[in-house]
Amino acid sequence: MTSLKASKLIVAIVIANFMLECYSQDLGKIPEIEQYKLHCIEWSQITESSAKKLRDEEEPANPTQSMKCYVQCFFQKLRFMNEKSELQKDKIVGFLSKAMEEAKAKSLYEKCLARRTNPCDTAYDMFICYRKNKAKLF
Repeated sequence: MTSLKASKLIVAIVIANFMLECYSQDLGKIPEIEQYKLHCIEWSQITESSAKKLRDEEEPANPTQSMKCYVQCFFQKLRFMNEKSELQKDKIVGFLSKAMEEAKAKSLYEKCLARRTNPCDTAYDMFICYRKNKAKLF
């Protein structure tokens, strides 16, 4: 009976470690993200160096409209925005929940919720807010 309990404990530890590893993965390493990056660079007419700034810097000093539209393109590719550029709360929270608890993801969504007249500005402002709160989207 003791060996059965030990076996169950080992299985539980292995599963817990696996889940922890999955939740802490760098979302930027998801294969589709690289494809989206290339598409969005072309679509927004952003330079690769500007795309790198968005990825590496906390907040670029003088973001161009192309940089903001690059982020909007990602939001649409990730289905965070629909074809009408309307935010999709369930998709955003679901994505964030891959890296944090769902309650925290919902709270972060509400904290970062931005609706600007231009969808590029909306996406960019939300992206920067997530970044400041240590939620890496891409």
